[in-house]
Amino acid sequence: MAGSAMRAAPSFCLGEDTLYVSMNLHKLNRERLCQRLRSSGKVAPGSWVVLQGGESTTRYCSDHEPLFRQESYFHWAFGVLEPDCYGAIEVDTCVTILFVPKLPESYAVWMGKLQGLEQFKTKYSVDTVHYIDDISSVLASKTPSCLLTLHGLNTDSGKMSR
Repeated sequence: MAGSAMRAAPSFCLGEDTLYVSMNLHKLNRERLCQRLRSSGKVAPGSWVVLQGGESTTRYCSDHEPLFRQESYFHWAFGVLEPDCYGAIEVDTCVTILFVPKLPESYAVWMGKLQGLEQFKTKYSVDTVHYIDDISSVLASKTPSCLLTLHGLNTDSGKMSR
C-alpha cells in the first residue's frame, strides 16, 4: 500500500525494483539552498539561481547517444532525468521554473509520445515550465537583480563548471 501511494505522487525512480524518491526531496533541497543564500547576507533581494542540466551528446560523428547521466547539481535541485534542460529558482520565494527543449513532433516516431509542459510541471513538482527558446524573455520578465550561476573549479574532477 505504501509503495503504491508513493508511486501516485511525483517521484524519481530508475525502473522496476528500484526505490521511489519523492520529488519533495528536490523541493526541500531548493528550499534549503534559498534559505542558505538568504541567510548569508551576501545575496541581493530579487536574485535568481540559474542552473544548466547535462547536455545530450553523440558518439563521434554518428547519431548514437551514449547513456545519459544528469549533471549532479542540477539533479540535486530538480530531479530531472532528461538532457538539455535549465532551471531557475527565485531566492526570495523559492519559486521554481524549469526550461525544457522543444522537440520536433517528428521525434515521436522513435521516442513515443512527447511530454508537454504540464506533464513536466507535474512530473518534477516545479511551479512553471517553459521552453528553452523562451529562457531570456521569461527571466527578463522576472526583472532579477542578479543571476547566480555556478562558477569555479571542481576540486574532485579538476574541471571548471560551466
